[in-house]
Amino acid sequence: MSSPTPTPSPTPGSGSSDTSRSRPASRSARPSSSSAPSSSTDASAPLRPSGSAVPSADANPAPAPGPAPVPYSETPVSQPTPGAPPPDPVTTAAVQTALGTEYAAVWCYSLVEAFLPEILDRRARQDLAAHRARRDLTIRVLTDYGVRPVPAEPAYRLPIPVTDQTSAMRLVVAAESDAAAAWRSVLERCDDPGLRRMSLDGLTEAAVRGARWSEQLGAKPVVPPFPGRD
Repeated sequence: MSSPTPTPSPTPGSGSSDTSRSRPASRSARPSSSSAPSSSTDASAPLRPSGSAVPSADANPAPAPGPAPVPYSETPVSQPTPGAPPPDPVTTAAVQTALGTEYAAVWCYSLVEAFLPEILDRRARQDLAAHRARRDLTIRVLTDYGVRPVPAEPAYRLPIPVTDQTSAMRLVVAAESDAAAAWRSVLERCDDPGLRRMSLDGLTEAAVRGARWSEQLGAKPVVPPFPGRD
């Protein structure tokens, strides 16, 4: 990145096929590894369920071996709800991108806590908890529809060194800006009411958090004219 959540879950719906506006995973922090991601976790395209075929009624009754254990770093892929439409590729890619920005925001907030005074550290912990909740919700939405969520990177490369309170706050402002932009992108690329509500919440909450941190910095304007748009 250049600058670094009981009701049925909303589901990735259909969206525009225009992929020319797809945004990078995040700008406030970038993955520290320069190697290209494997095809199994490509955020630019949906990944399909990897379950084995169902045996026919006259198949050999001998019990099949159990599934191989899932590596601890990966999220198991669930099967889509019976009768549910397949996820739209453009919408899926946008949700994967938004998930990437939530991972990055969690990482950034975990980093800046060490540079903030107690009163701001409490706010940072609250915002960190909000990003963790939205990260978990996004993972659940993807897995409910048989899509393998992209994994978090082990670390992220920052645009500027974080050495004091001011640089720490600038980093979280950038993280919130990235999150707002990513959820706005999902909102523009889906028709499903539940997913649109989830995306609007993500955009609004990121814009509000970013405004609070910008106000603390004394930045003008505190809120951009169009939150989530460069």
